[in-house]
Amino acid sequence: MRILKAAFHIDEINKWQMLCNNIRNLISDINTHNYEIKVVVNGDAVNIFSQKDSSDLLHELEKLVHEKVEFLLCRNALHGNNINEAALPQSVKVIPAGVTKLVELQVNGYAYIKP
Repeated sequence: MRILKAAFHIDEINKWQMLCNNIRNLISDINTHNYEIKVVVNGDAVNIFSQKDSSDLLHELEKLVHEKVEFLLCRNALHGNNINEAALPQSVKVIPAGVTKLVELQVNGYAYIKP
């Protein structure tokens, strides 16, 4: 059975809702659990994890995690935005560099999607 592989990339904080909508639409449209969806988060987008008024969006991200969506946060962006890794939700994974992960995912057959 074939597995659909998608790598979403977000680096702008104002694109989070669009990203979530795109992921929901993809999951709904393919109507299967044979997928791997990874979201690489870098740049300004990491700030969603430090804003006090982002609880609704963070709740939506948690729902996506339960649907096998993996969120990969760039350590360089976290440090550049003074975000403490210890304060992040346990459901996210910190990676050394977002750009390197995007290249690795593409080499491994993931479709690249940017909202």
